[in-house]
Amino acid sequence: MSEVYFPKRWWLSPLLFTLALVTGVVIVCKVSDTAREVLAKAVMMVAGALATPFILESSIAIVGLVVVLVINQWRLQKEGDGWVYLAKTEPDAASVTAGADTPPQRLDSVVMPSAPDANLDFGARLAVVEGYVELGLAQEAMDHLKMLSPEEQRDPRAMALRTRVESL
Repeated sequence: MSEVYFPKRWWLSPLLFTLALVTGVVIVCKVSDTAREVLAKAVMMVAGALATPFILESSIAIVGLVVVLVINQWRLQKEGDGWVYLAKTEPDAASVTAGADTPPQRLDSVVMPSAPDANLDFGARLAVVEGYVELGLAQEAMDHLKMLSPEEQRDPRAMALRTRVESL
């Protein structure tokens, strides 16, 4: 998907055009009585048409929708899209056959604002394995243990975790 580039002051040219148009209409109305009368009649006809029951409600709803969309776009530009990464709650088939349960609410509170860092320190990677063990996900825990380097796998904490995983 290609990104569309908007200059920082994209609103300046429409504003200048609107100011020039209003200035031109004001000057013409000051100079010509006929233009003033035509403009007054046009404004009264448009106001009368907009004041009819169905058109009034529809136009207010459309204007309200446009205001909400403009505010939302401004907020998205300012704060970002709010993308989050959610943890997966489905264990693999081997863990399910081993008796792991899959309660839907077990990871509901796990919301990460950015993708997890692949270069976690050793303690954090062991904590991930411990989390899988606590959830009863033996296959995921074993996969993470296999990702450890050979020296890290010889660490007593990693060996204790491997024993716990194998006993699941």
